[in-house]
Amino acid sequence: MTKYLQMTPEDLEIAGEIVRGGGLVAFPTETVYGLGANALDVQAVKKIYVAKGRPSDNPLIVHIYDKSQLADIALSVSADAEKIIDAFMPGSITIVLPKKSCIDDCVTGGLPTVAVRMPSSHEALAFLRSCHVPVCAPSANTSTRPSPTTWQSVKEDMDGRIDALLMGSDCKVGIESTVLDLCGEQPTVLRPGIVTPNGISAVLGKPVRVVTNPKEKVNSPGVRYKHYAPRCPMVLNLDGNKDKVLDFYRRCEQDGYNPVILTRYPRLYPDCSTWYLGTTDEEVAHNLFEALRRCEKKYDYIIACYNGTGEVAFSVLNRITKSAGQNIL
Repeated sequence: MTKYLQMTPEDLEIAGEIVRGGGLVAFPTETVYGLGANALDVQAVKKIYVAKGRPSDNPLIVHIYDKSQLADIALSVSADAEKIIDAFMPGSITIVLPKKSCIDDCVTGGLPTVAVRMPSSHEALAFLRSCHVPVCAPSANTSTRPSPTTWQSVKEDMDGRIDALLMGSDCKVGIESTVLDLCGEQPTVLRPGIVTPNGISAVLGKPVRVVTNPKEKVNSPGVRYKHYAPRCPMVLNLDGNKDKVLDFYRRCEQDGYNPVILTRYPRLYPDCSTWYLGTTDEEVAHNLFEALRRCEKKYDYIIACYNGTGEVAFSVLNRITKSAGQNIL
């Protein structure tokens, strides 16, 4: 039985006790909901992979509430890492550092590095403080599903699979954190997010590499496998060709589907079922995963239209392309 807890001091203490006792607790952050376990308890960590159906070679992010905890997790913290910590933590960024031996291979996917994040969400920080241990946490969804940005979405996937769910606020950012590898000679963004390469480069005073080849092997959580997919078929249009989208929509109807168009411009398709994604790239990032979860309940074919530009758009495109399984219209 999954316990449903409020963000009260009493329930936070219950959540902390569950984590210290080897259980799993889903909790809100500013990016997406996380599924937390004691990062120092191997058996507890293994429960995450079972609950999610997640491959065990896919690393997990270790969450902390204070940068003093880094000394317990990371073997070393470089000067570049110190600059990033001071500039962006707490925040929506994860840094990859050499790991200490107390962090087991089951947390890091067998890698000699550990991914560490300090969320900016006050609710997340309150939960992490209540645990008194570092907490490893991927997104609180079953593997391949859209990441949850509300506690209700966590319930859909995790009810009966985990010990407790903290029913906190909806997530403000809506996509996972930027992952920045600081172990090599050049700082490298392994997974894009709301913290952009230009922002990182400005802090470090040096160029930042961005991994764009999906086949490149990297020290990063959340990039190796199919991700973010709704339960129904999905196609992505990137060129903004209205006629092409309308033609595909009509063909879907002729084939017996009940399609929907995800778009920033629903007025372009007045005779079609549409779902508004938002005006800015930040709004699209916030709305995307919840839109996919809601649309799959009402429609049986999703046609997503997105042609944003810029660094945040690049992060959105990373998620929405994976949601569509690289199926481009």
